Formats: sequence, structure tokens, C-alpha cells
Amino acid sequence: MRLRFPLALLVMFCSGCELVHPVVVKPPPAPGRYSTAVDLRTDPSQPPSVPGDVIPPPQPSNEGVPEQPAERVTKEAVWWSSFADPALDTAIQECFRNNLILRDVRGLIYENQLDPTVPQGWWYPLQVGIINPAGLRHFNANIPPAPATQIEYNIATADFGVAYQVDLFGNLAAQRSAGLNFAEQQRQLTEGRVQDLALRITQVWFDILEARALRDLTLRQIDHNKELLRLIRARFEQHLTPRLAVLQQEQLLVNLESQVPLISTRNALLNSELKSLLGRVPSPTDDVVPLERQLPDLPPPPELGTPGDLNVNTPEMRLAELRVAEVEHRINANRASWLPTIQLVGSVGAAKIGLSEPILGQSFAGINLTWALFDGRRFTEHLQLPMQLARREVQYQLALNTAIGRVQDAVVQEENEATSLRSLRTQVQLGRQLLDEAKRLFEQGHSDYLTVLTAMTNLVGLERASLQAQRLLLNHRVAVYRSLGGTWSRDVTLKRE
Repeated sequence: MRLRFPLALLVMFCSGCELVHPVVVKPPPAPGRYSTAVDLRTDPSQPPSVPGDVIPPPQPSNEGVPEQPAERVTKEAVWWSSFADPALDTAIQECFRNNLILRDVRGLIYENQLDPTVPQGWWYPLQVGIINPAGLRHFNANIPPAPATQIEYNIATADFGVAYQVDLFGNLAAQRSAGLNFAEQQRQLTEGRVQDLALRITQVWFDILEARALRDLTLRQIDHNKELLRLIRARFEQHLTPRLAVLQQEQLLVNLESQVPLISTRNALLNSELKSLLGRVPSPTDDVVPLERQLPDLPPPPELGTPGDLNVNTPEMRLAELRVAEVEHRINANRASWLPTIQLVGSVGAAKIGLSEPILGQSFAGINLTWALFDGRRFTEHLQLPMQLARREVQYQLALNTAIGRVQDAVVQEENEATSLRSLRTQVQLGRQLLDEAKRLFEQGHSDYLTVLTAMTNLVGLERASLQAQRLLLNHRVAVYRSLGGTWSRDVTLKRE
């Protein structure tokens, strides 16, 4: 008998030691070396006219690309399908599965749903177990009348009880609604991040296509200027052109050749950013966007609908609505907290007084009612919540005005950029005609080389500006799609880790 109690304590102590394990955090896997090589593989079909010190164009690669297409994350229609590029859709779907930031914020939705401070279900107000403290107590008492009689005894008690709070006035339900509302707010924040990621991937995709097109354009300009340099040198050897023209043409050629490494560097940085968005290890290798892709034409404009549609379609407006509803739920919870709290209780246990007395059974069942007629914390909250509700309503209106302005700004930018692009393409055609005419007059000796140099420099700038305007026009269209929002992003938040 004397050894039972020490043995029980020893067993409890050993069990506690088994439950507590040492904390060892393993670092995430890392590649064996850094990837800093900007030089890309050479296409065997590339003509030998590319300068020897120029970085060759990107080549196709299967590095880091899934062998088989995975299941689509989005089920609804998506706006980037208007560009009719399956590779772009595959990249965005990969981002929705593997982007690390998205996986983090998406997991926070379900983490908030299981917040232990929020009533989750019927089991939340239920308590089962040793609710009242069990233990062994020693009593020493003096019993009147005088002279007092001193008695000493030990009493051991243990009860197994049940307690359940009855949500008669809706306090727990209001708290549960506020907690689930907060989890839905996190869902809308995640949907906003999802739509921003789709926007950014598409923009980087078009930036890579622009960098490739700019590279090809620059190489064509280099070849053209090399031919012109040979012509000028031939005329110089015949004493028909001054040496100044040769030096000017050589300077223009060197300037164009110096642009190629900068373009390749930008392309490498864009590919590194794209892989990071896809959840891969960043790498400058150009192996995600297919080589045959070119900047697409602008698809037909989307239906704008009405400004009222933004309340349903944009995650920012859905978030603002949830924030207003959250305060409403908290007001309901505050009002219900002023009413009585009713709890059903019951227990079954035993008590033993001394070692010679028999064990006495005890049990009870009943209702506990508590009612705080005044609580300073709840009274302060009662004064604060209406002010917070008014401020959230102002933020709701501000969110609508911002969403409307975002749509209008994107549409205006697209329309003006389209007008500018048409003008630039007309200027490019005129610039090519001007260069041909200047070269013809120069070859016939009716004009000096300065006219040719001016026309060529002007054409180079116009061709680059036209290419940039085409990419900006596509980016503005993507901004229109993003400003209109959509409900497709909810499918991405439903994917649990």
C-alpha cells in the first residue's frame, strides 16, 4: 500500500517525459550551387552572322518543367485564356499549386477557422473530466464548547464531472459568426493575392517575350548596320566618303552591340523572377516560356458590366463587406454577453475520511446561473463598437470608389496606349521609307552620311518604342482584367495542403 502512491507518481512523471520531445528544426533543402550563368545555349539553326561576343539566343529546355500536366486548380473560366496560350495557363496553374507565399496565406485560412478562442461547434462549451480539483487534504479543527476539543483527520476526494453552457441568448453563436467571418476575411485576402499573382506572372511572361523580340530586333539592326558599314568603307576607300562617316557608323554599331548583353541580363532576371513566382528555385535559365511564342495581339475587350458588379466580383469589395459584418457580429455578441450565462453541471465522485472509514459516494446535477449586471470591459466595448462600425462603413465606400477608379484608369490607359501604338507603327513605316530614301541619295552622292545616320537613329528608336508600346498595351489589358476581379480565385483557396 505504501508503494502504490510513489509508483503512481513515477508512472505519471515518465509518461510526461514521453510526451515532451526535443525540438529539432531541419533546414529546407538547398541547391548545391548558385545559378548565375546568363549565357544560354546556342541554337544550331542560328545563322553565323551573330557577333562572337554576343550572347546567343535562348534555347528550349525541359529543366524544372513537370513531365505531365497536373490537374487544374481553377474550375471556372479565367481571363488569361483570352490570350490562347496553353503554356501561360500551365505556368499560372503551377503557381497556384506551388507558390510558397500563396501556400502560406492559404493555410492561414484554415488555421483561423480552428482558432481555439472561437466557439467551433456543439462541443465547444462542453467540459468532461475532473472539473473540480481532486486531492488529499488534512484538517485540524478545534470544536467548542470550552475547553475546545481538537480533532485531526484526512479527507480524499475525486469527482468526474460534466459541464455544458447553454447558448440560450446567442452569445456563443455571435462569437462563432465573428470568428468564421475573420477566417473568410483571410480567404478574401488570399484571393486578392491569387489574382495579383496571375497578373504578375502574365506581365513577366509578356516582358520576357518583349525582351526576346527586342533582342531579335537588335540583332537584325546589327546585321543591317554591318552591311551599311561595309558600304561606307568601300566608298571611303574610293574617296567618296569622309572618314567621319566611317567613325559615326562604327560608333552606332558598337552602341547596338552593347545593348545585347543588357537585354540578355534583363531576360535572365525576368526568368529568375518567373521561377520564383512558380514556387521553384530562382534560375536565370530561359526554359519556361516556349521559344516560338511572340507577343500576342490584343484580344477583344471584356464586358465591363456596371460598377455595382464590383461588390461581388472583386476580393477587395468582398473583404470590405466582411469587415463591416464582423463588427455587426461583435455587437451582437456584446449585447448577448449582458444576459445571464446558464450552465448545466453534474458530477459523480467519491470521498474518504481517514483510513478506517468507508468510501462515501457522492453525485449531483443542477444548473448554474451567473449574471454580471455591470462589466467595465464590456461597457467600454459597447461604446467602441458603434464607432468602429461607422469607420468600417466609410472604408467600404472608399473600397468601392477605389475599385471603380481602378477599372476606369485601366480602360483609359489601354485606349490611349492603343492610339499611341497605331501612331508609332505608322511612324515606323515612314521611318523605313525615310531611311531607304536617305540611303538612295547617299549612294548616288546627292546627300551626305549625316542624313542616313539621322534616319537610322530615328528608326531604331521608333522600332524599340513600338515594341515597348505593344507590351504596355498588353499589360494595360491585364490590368483591366485584374480590376474587374472574378470569382474564379475561390477555387485556389479551396486547395488545402
